[in-house]
Amino acid sequence: MGKFTREGEFKNREAFLAALRGKLEKLRDGTLRGSTLTWSETGASLEGFGARVVFQVGDSKWLCAAELPSFIPIPQRMVEAKFDEEFAELKGL
Repeated sequence: MGKFTREGEFKNREAFLAALRGKLEKLRDGTLRGSTLTWSETGASLEGFGARVVFQVGDSKWLCAAELPSFIPIPQRMVEAKFDEEFAELKGL
């Protein structure tokens, strides 16, 4: 199983959470269709097809931990690059 993490800071928690929700909903409706999206006071979890992405959101910082199953035919570096591309706009909030 592959794993990677990302982290960052934000200035406006509400704007960050709204943008994160939009990104995760887009993934759930597209690439990870049929996955389960769970929200809590401190973040979100997206799980499906053996993959798990967990966002922990604090007052001004966020952390993401992703686990990828070994049977995914896409190299992990490509998955990480796509993740970075999709979530890049969250860094400015």
